[in-house]
Amino acid sequence: MINRVLKNQLLTTLGARGLAAGGTFLLSYVLATFVSIQSFGAFMLCLSIMIGMQVFASLGTDRATLKYMGVATSNNNRQEVAWIYKHAMTVNVLVGVLLGVVLWILAPSVARMLLSSTEHAVESLRITALLSPLYSVIYLCNFLMKGWGKANVSCLFEIGCISIVLSGVVIICAWLGIPLGARALISALGVILVVYLLVALWAVWWLYRRSTLVESESVSFSQDFYRHLPDFLLVGIIFYYTQWGVGLVLGAFHSESDVALFSLGLRLAMIIGFILTVYDSILGPRFSRLQHEGNGEGLKQLAQKSAFQMTCFALLPALVFIIWPEAVLALFGSDYSGAAGVVRILVIGQFVNVMTGSVILLLLMADQQRAARNILIWSVVVGGVASLVLIPRYSAEGAAYALLLCLLIQNVVAVYVVKKKFGFLMTDWRFVIAPRNRA
Repeated sequence: MINRVLKNQLLTTLGARGLAAGGTFLLSYVLATFVSIQSFGAFMLCLSIMIGMQVFASLGTDRATLKYMGVATSNNNRQEVAWIYKHAMTVNVLVGVLLGVVLWILAPSVARMLLSSTEHAVESLRITALLSPLYSVIYLCNFLMKGWGKANVSCLFEIGCISIVLSGVVIICAWLGIPLGARALISALGVILVVYLLVALWAVWWLYRRSTLVESESVSFSQDFYRHLPDFLLVGIIFYYTQWGVGLVLGAFHSESDVALFSLGLRLAMIIGFILTVYDSILGPRFSRLQHEGNGEGLKQLAQKSAFQMTCFALLPALVFIIWPEAVLALFGSDYSGAAGVVRILVIGQFVNVMTGSVILLLLMADQQRAARNILIWSVVVGGVASLVLIPRYSAEGAAYALLLCLLIQNVVAVYVVKKKFGFLMTDWRFVIAPRNRA
């Protein structure tokens, strides 16, 4: 049952996540209004690369941090928390720097592949290479704060809220008459990330110093933490593909303008999906703790009730986007009117994602990492093959159909696996609608 503490945290996290989702929408609107469609697409490609490098730099430590911070706080063990801080941060810094060096060297080749019609493409990619380690550490700090149960604060360090600041910079530059291309946009993002890095590091240090955990010499999960990293890494890669990677495939076959259309459609669809990210932010440690304590009934109720609440929240905006996408796209100008089909397809995919609740997260946090990994691998394999078939012929709409197929397979199979492993359906909401009829 979602208790009063969870409800209070849910409201504050909803506000912070709403701010982040609004930031994503705001940045899309500002870029569509004040920069060319080509610069919009080129910047989104650089941003996709930066976020992809973060996924690989983490080696899965971000989601492992979310899981084992729940265990460490349940054990009230300060030493376990310090161990997570040290090991996760070391991995992210070392691998992030290594990947940044690789991108710096390969920037001319990547520019020819993805940014062939973008001015200063190589320089833009090399700035992206410098920023990637910074963003990796910021993203890890975000997960450390989630592990402390501070999801409402951690949202402020995600790309959505960072987008609000960048949007302000773009508006000011437009007001001053300063033209912005992809290189200028990624440089402005870099200045913002430096400030965010300093604040994020201070925040996780402050949380640790202010905690009332008990000192202990033992760490109960050191081997398990590393043993599960390959599974968590694969999950991160696959989630990245469904949110950002399809755009890179589209960029390899078509122009930056096509990437802009798809990116705008996906950012709009993510407004529907943002409620899932709200719940994911706070449910991860709770799922882990309930499983750790052997509370199967509590796990079931939390999973089903949260899925029902998410669906209710997302239903109305999903209908608006599906029925009137042209009216929404009119806000962005005539260059983006061709994205109506993309919006419809992606909103359907995101609504299915929301309706099935935090089903993948449940598997990850409840010791079913391999099942989650296998589901995600097969869904992305099928979606990847579909993208190679559909994108060359249908451009942005082909990318949208490929992503929809991926999400459908991912969620339907995950719901089946939860039913098989834990004995309940995520979409069985009878006790939520009529709790007094429940045995």
